[in-house]
Amino acid sequence: MSKVHVWGITVLLITTLSAGTWVWKRYGPSDPHSYQLEATVFPLAETLHKGTSGCDLEVRHYKQIGNELQFQLYASQGGLSPYSVEITQNKKTHRFQNVPHRPGTWLTLNNLSLTDGPATIRIQSNAQSGCETTAAFAFKSANKDEIVAQNQWIRHGSDDIWLDVRPVQKNGRLYLKDFANYQDGRTRVYLIDGTVVGGLDEGLEVRPGYLYTILARWIDAPYSEWWNHLRYRTVRQQCLWIAPSSAPSPETTTHLRRIGIPAWFSPSPSFNVHFDTSFPEFEPIPGKLAMQYRLNNFVPAQNYLKRGITHLPRWEEDIPRHKQHWTEPPGFFADRDENWFSSLSKEEVEAYADQVGGLGVYIYDFEFWNRDYAPAVKERLIWYSARIRKNHPSIKLFDYWGGSAVHNTNFQRGTSIDPAHFLKDYQSPTPTNSNFKPLANGETLGKYLNGNLIDVYPKIVFGDDPSGVTPNNYLILAALHAARINQLFSYQKNNQTIWYAWNRHLPMHQDPAVPWHVKTANPDGDLFFNQLEMMPASQALGISLFSLVTADGYYLWHDNQPLGKGSNNYNLDLNHTGWGWEWYPADGRTGYEAFQQTHHSPESPKYWDYPTEYFALGNWMAKQVEDILVGGKKQDLAYQLAGTWREPKPEQAVLSAMRKEPFVTAVVKGNQIAVLAIDSFQKPNQSRSVTIKLPNGQQVAIQLYGNWPALYRGTL
Repeated sequence: MSKVHVWGITVLLITTLSAGTWVWKRYGPSDPHSYQLEATVFPLAETLHKGTSGCDLEVRHYKQIGNELQFQLYASQGGLSPYSVEITQNKKTHRFQNVPHRPGTWLTLNNLSLTDGPATIRIQSNAQSGCETTAAFAFKSANKDEIVAQNQWIRHGSDDIWLDVRPVQKNGRLYLKDFANYQDGRTRVYLIDGTVVGGLDEGLEVRPGYLYTILARWIDAPYSEWWNHLRYRTVRQQCLWIAPSSAPSPETTTHLRRIGIPAWFSPSPSFNVHFDTSFPEFEPIPGKLAMQYRLNNFVPAQNYLKRGITHLPRWEEDIPRHKQHWTEPPGFFADRDENWFSSLSKEEVEAYADQVGGLGVYIYDFEFWNRDYAPAVKERLIWYSARIRKNHPSIKLFDYWGGSAVHNTNFQRGTSIDPAHFLKDYQSPTPTNSNFKPLANGETLGKYLNGNLIDVYPKIVFGDDPSGVTPNNYLILAALHAARINQLFSYQKNNQTIWYAWNRHLPMHQDPAVPWHVKTANPDGDLFFNQLEMMPASQALGISLFSLVTADGYYLWHDNQPLGKGSNNYNLDLNHTGWGWEWYPADGRTGYEAFQQTHHSPESPKYWDYPTEYFALGNWMAKQVEDILVGGKKQDLAYQLAGTWREPKPEQAVLSAMRKEPFVTAVVKGNQIAVLAIDSFQKPNQSRSVTIKLPNGQQVAIQLYGNWPALYRGTL
């Protein structure tokens, strides 16, 4: 081998190794210990005195949030809390005993009566005699009343130094502000209702009467690379509802009256939903399906059926069978794969079908099989479906896993969102699977499945759109598109269409968990459960309304049977196979075993299920236009933006997604009209007035706020 060849190979090896090293550093695992809180953005306390017992306890930084003070403590040893604390100002001392302080947080004192100017804080460890420190700080009385009164807002979710969002009132305006302002050198991104926003650390102006779903995410890479689980990623979520400032006056135009969120509505202040007792009773809309789960074991099933719910799960044995729904998991077949199913005889398949009782709604979710069924699987599903329909002629059959002819792809094409690609579906609709392709004998699943199911599980909330829009913003428009295309197939055009939803985000990229905080009283302390991210309330209300107005209803999936109540009602077990939990006793000593004294079955919820409250709210709001929905004709409406009219077309949902514009549709019955609109792409705190054209040619303006749906009714 010549020297030239050797040199060439050497250069190639060096280049390859260098490239490999760069790729590894760029996309490989990262070191979380190299990122620490940058606390210099907060005021620095002045140390006046330290104890002499070998304890290096000191106050470093502090911050004021209304009349609350938080102090960053440092000590090289642990186990010092709880503390005795004294705040002194103008020769007046305020004393606090047994103040808890869990690791990784700042010492917090609430409801302080201080005046403008300097003050001192003395902190003594109750666990180690002589361990104390004294520091000076300044209090600003101008900020004392900046936080909205606590009885006017509800917040649940994370509770630590990473995220601390509160409503601020200033000069008659309302803001959301993150007082944690946690920065550690990584990319930090705020999202509200699934859209990237800026300025939350400075204050973002919002409106009262809405629930804001706030996410903060950190990654040591560009945010568009959140998919890379090898990078150091952190996520926190807080969900915050602000009471309306007063009873909202109905928004009316010459021809339309808004059906807004009623003054009596609020999400439950606790983790337990309360729509099952707080909502007024109303009958379901005829012909619509609203399928949910009973969530509170102390509330009877009839409470749900009296509040617009049409079906509850099969385990609710005290309701009629035709009022029961069931999504059949692969456990029905003992989690066996499609090869096993393909080996069954017709008699064996029908024996399984005979086990299905006379339910009102039955849905397949055989998720261990390929979603595009092999011919042998399809043949046996036809046998299975035919037998069920024969045994129960009035049952409604849907397939979640295999889906309808066209799945809701969320306008996904390859690795990007591309709505324009789906315009062709209206000229030449093509199934996204072969599940309805007839067998050699002419039999087809389409003959037996009498419902179209549209998957509206929340989508990912990261991407590279400079406007802050994420794939989740497209979900409702993509569902409208999928529902319309499915009705273009002859074997599905007469089927009922339901939107199949979930209240949480499915982790797609080994996403870090969200620690949900529970303040316990007996034993006293802070309990954290690792949970999934919650869907935005605006999206829950939007899915509920659009499914009931433009389709035939919704199915809201839940993971559990009815739960109990109480902040102490948890069965903590070190061997528990859930997503994990952490316990921080207020006294620094009480073990988790103390919960065994207060626990009773079933456990309490481990997160705030506000989305379900908004699904129920959408059902109630749709009820207010029931007389129009039943027997009415659906049609999209023209709207005007920047002086240009957008005339309605069959592919309107796709066009709105392409242009990132509002979507406006209606139902007309006689001279009565119900109008439903949404802007899926504007910032969550932005609003716009949109001029629309009614079927009689009249032009009226409607108001759209954030990504919240707007429902109107009127007379033509």
